[in-house]
This record gives sequence, structure tokens and C-alpha cells, in this order.
Amino acid sequence: MFELSEHKQQLLKTDGNLIILGGPGSGKTTIALLKARKIVNDQVLKTGQKVLFLSFARTTVARVEEQMKGLKISNKEKKQIDINTYHGFAWEILKSHGYLLNGIKQIKLLPPPEAASRFAENSNPDELQKEKHRLYSEEGLLHFDLFAELCADLFENSEVLTNIFCDSYPVIILDEFQDTNASEWR
Repeated sequence: MFELSEHKQQLLKTDGNLIILGGPGSGKTTIALLKARKIVNDQVLKTGQKVLFLSFARTTVARVEEQMKGLKISNKEKKQIDINTYHGFAWEILKSHGYLLNGIKQIKLLPPPEAASRFAENSNPDELQKEKHRLYSEEGLLHFDLFAELCADLFENSEVLTNIFCDSYPVIILDEFQDTNASEWR
């Protein structure tokens, strides 16, 4: 095992919202994972609840999952920690509940090659955004760029859905928070 500085030990003991700042390799992810494990082991979560750990890239998620092994986080503990990308998490929500925004039961991803061909003639950013929204609203085709915005719209427009997810994930760890945009923050 490894030794944690007194400052890092204090972070693990702190309740409530935290922002952990530090450069690459300073231990931010380690502290986040140890904090998640502590929450699980302190039995803060009710039955069925999990800690949600979100990051931007699949490679980061894979690195975090690998780091869990090095920290000796048990399989039992891992079952109560969901690790996903921001967009992967949003896609799961939109796949299940996106029909609440457009009335179309089966939402489909707009594959990048198809998106490129559909948008090839349009270089106006505002028109492009309108077309992405039209494709979602009228055809149920979801462009990657709309994931965060539409997921935020769902939560803002459905108190029931928001309460379900808040109850399911009472603790959310946001890796690389500084990279979030306005829609992801919403």
C-alpha cells in the first residue's frame, strides 16, 4: 500500500462538495477513487444507490478502472461505483428517456460518416445546429454534439426523472471538471 499525505487524508475525511486541484500525476484520481470507496464502506449509500464517476474519454475511464485494481478496490466495492464517460452516461439516459423530448420511441445515433454527408453543404454554425435539432426532433437521429444539452433539457423538464437519477447517484465524482461546457454543467 502507499502512504497518503496528511492533506490527502483530510480530503478523505471531508464531507460535502469538494474540488480537488492539482497537476498531472498529483493524485486527484487516486483521492477520488479512495473517496468513492470510503463512501461505499461507510455505508452512506442506501440499497441500490451508487457513486457515479464521470470522465471525458474512454481511455481515461479505462485508466481509472485499471487504477482501481492497484488501489485494491474489491469487486463488492466496484459494484457500487459506476464509471462512465459524460457522453456515455448521457447516451444511456437519452436512449431510455429521450422520447420525452421528441415523442419518438426509438432514438438512434447519427453515425459520424452519415452526419458528415448530411452536413457537407452547410458551413453556417447556426444552421448546422438547427439541422441537428431538426434531425432529433423529427427523425429521432441524435448527433453526438447534442448529448449534454438534451440530457440537461430532460432533467430540467422532468422532476420525476431528476429525482430518480439523484436518488440512484447521490454522489457524483466529475473527473476533469475544468473541461465541462455549459450544457454538461447543466
